[in-house]
Amino acid sequence: MKKLFSLLLVLAFMTTGASLAEGALVAYFSRAGENYTVGVVEEGNTAKLAKAIAEQTGADLFEIVPEVPYPETYDACLEVATAEQREGARPAYTGDVEGWEQYDTVFIGYPIWWGEIPNIVYTFMEGHDFAGKTVIPFNTHEGSGQSHSQRDIEAALPDATVVQGLAVRGATAQNDADATAKAVGEWLAGLGLSE
Repeated sequence: MKKLFSLLLVLAFMTTGASLAEGALVAYFSRAGENYTVGVVEEGNTAKLAKAIAEQTGADLFEIVPEVPYPETYDACLEVATAEQREGARPAYTGDVEGWEQYDTVFIGYPIWWGEIPNIVYTFMEGHDFAGKTVIPFNTHEGSGQSHSQRDIEAALPDATVVQGLAVRGATAQNDADATAKAVGEWLAGLGLSE
């Protein structure tokens, strides 16, 4: 039933040509520093993808910034992240979304970390009321696609309508802005959500 509702929602957007410029938010977690396959970067892969989505939809941006930064090196970050996954940690982040109630559509972005959504993204999801909102996941990865993150978000946000997400290789998001913009544009067009 939930999948049928999602399909009907997408069809409604497609037939009305609805714009997301108002009432849409791109909330994302990304990490600079040493990243798998792309080396040391000043801006994380998911941040680049989030900005491409915001540019094409007119949505507002909110970055989920950890209160305690993750380590800069890949191996040290791996240790912290796997400990968080094992313990079910909910790391704190700084600031919050202003005017949460005004957003009907929320894009949620994250890297896939060792097959999982980073725990700080769960902190964000659990800290907000998503009832009645449309949630659209997107992520960067280096070969695992969405992993099982689409299903995990559907389980974490049962009162939201979760639409099919987008997965882009981190190396593409980091190094090929044109290919990233094209992937975003095709995805949004398929959902009927282009501005």
